[in-house]
Amino acid sequence: MKKTISLIAGVLLLATSATAQVPQVLGIWELDLTSSVLPAAFPLASETRSYDVRTDGYLVNLVTRKLTNGHPDFIQVVSKSDGKDYPQYQSGLLATLQIDGTKTPVTYSETVIDEHAVNVIAKVNGQIFNKGVRRIDADGKTMTIDVVQIDQSGKETSIKLVFKRAAGK
Repeated sequence: MKKTISLIAGVLLLATSATAQVPQVLGIWELDLTSSVLPAAFPLASETRSYDVRTDGYLVNLVTRKLTNGHPDFIQVVSKSDGKDYPQYQSGLLATLQIDGTKTPVTYSETVIDEHAVNVIAKVNGQIFNKGVRRIDADGKTMTIDVVQIDQSGKETSIKLVFKRAAGK
């Protein structure tokens, strides 16, 4: 009986730590371009992120963007905060999947730091191209994503995306 209780407690502890930030991030977030720090060549005019949790515990992150050339774009990831790599789709990669079945070479993972922050990693063909931290301020009104983008030569570029909560919590 003690063994069963210990096992259940251990599973609950793991489940709690894996979803620690999820309640904080749920909702809709609008990019604050004036507070963000983007590379000059980063063609972003606007961005909205939504985070919703499914009944099975997966976090659905949908990013809708307007690029500076006027074109819309999106990113979608369905993941858990468990450090595992999950497929990440963007408009071009989804089109390729629909046309010829080629799966995305891009993956996303996040690992909980605490109830307000997660480490995030994005990879292309297994190589890290983005890594950093997504943090929700204590008041729950601001989300900051600080990442380092790494190009194929190893050059690192810092990016800071600041979002204001538009809906949710």
